[in-house]
Amino acid sequence: SFPPNSVAMRAVGWAMPALPSLCQHAGTGLVRRTFVVFVQLLILCATECGHEDIGLEPPAPGEVLSSLAGSNYTQLVEGRPVEHDLSVNKTRLYLYENINVTTMGLPDRYRKLILALEPCEGVVYLFVRRTRRCWPAPHTCCQPLPDSGLPPAFTSPPCSPQAHKIKCQWTHFHSVIDGTQNAAPTFFEVPLGSTKHLISVYAPYEANMKGGVKRPKYRLTALADIGAYPRPGLQGRLSAKQVADMSVELSWEEATFVPIGISGLRHYHVYSSLLLPEDKHTSGGVFVSLSKVMNTVCGLERNAVKYGRPLDSTACSGGQCKAVLSGIVPRRRYMFNIVAESHRGFHAAYSGVVVTADWVETSKLVSDTVIGLIGAICGTVFGVVVIGYLWIVK
Repeated sequence: SFPPNSVAMRAVGWAMPALPSLCQHAGTGLVRRTFVVFVQLLILCATECGHEDIGLEPPAPGEVLSSLAGSNYTQLVEGRPVEHDLSVNKTRLYLYENINVTTMGLPDRYRKLILALEPCEGVVYLFVRRTRRCWPAPHTCCQPLPDSGLPPAFTSPPCSPQAHKIKCQWTHFHSVIDGTQNAAPTFFEVPLGSTKHLISVYAPYEANMKGGVKRPKYRLTALADIGAYPRPGLQGRLSAKQVADMSVELSWEEATFVPIGISGLRHYHVYSSLLLPEDKHTSGGVFVSLSKVMNTVCGLERNAVKYGRPLDSTACSGGQCKAVLSGIVPRRRYMFNIVAESHRGFHAAYSGVVVTADWVETSKLVSDTVIGLIGAICGTVFGVVVIGYLWIVK
């Protein structure tokens, strides 16, 4: 039975009688009435959050999920990334809880939560709701505009801004879901004003199938100790210039930590990959393509290799870091990127850059025919000297 004057009783418009009255009226009628109210509350909750079962990814073999009112979810541990794959047009549910008194007592400017979703392959979207159920409902995000001519039914993202109003039910904030940032990482740093965050990760069908991805893969991290996370400088921009025939110099802004003093830089890791002719930039949000993501840490781990030894802060001067990469084959496209690693073991990727080493060959300026013609005109001895000089130039 419910406690006297409990929230559950007040929600249905009546209160539990006082103890003497309860003793006087104890009987089948009161028991039946209490049971009916309890069943009604269960039905109300089940109906209100019924969308949580729509398109839900079933557990993988051997995977054990937590359960809340029939909804299977994965419990996120503070600062511990999880890496999952997901069927297209399916959703995975996560729950993050933080009841750390020390964290909750921090000043507002430091009491924040980082939620980072990194696609390793394919397109995934992040949806977050604070405090209480229900979990976000990705399948309700695209609401047709009155003059769009579309059926009056909600659809799943990506949404067209020209035809849809983007408003996801049971959602406080979410990734960019209009298709312009597909396969881009999602990074939120939000005030930590709630002990619970309910998270949905959704894999759109059409966007992934167009990119040839049948089962997207991603990495999800929740971190309230924000000072342990490295932040790439200048929004992760990299620049490159050719310094020798087969060498390129990379430069980037130093990674920072906010607030300072929690952690610091341990290493910079340089990643490289020789791109194939069919590896082309497909959209503004992804580098390089949906099936070969190179601007996230897990994407680099899958599609690139580390170049040389890790670098430390000695590679930087005045906030600018540099590294020279040798052995570049001419007329081949290379991808280079930097991953910053903190002493606490957190990683953040820069934006990446594509480099082609190329230079003008002298032989293109002076052909073999011209060299032979000049030698014939200049005579025997002098011609040999001229030809020797021109061959040296060549």
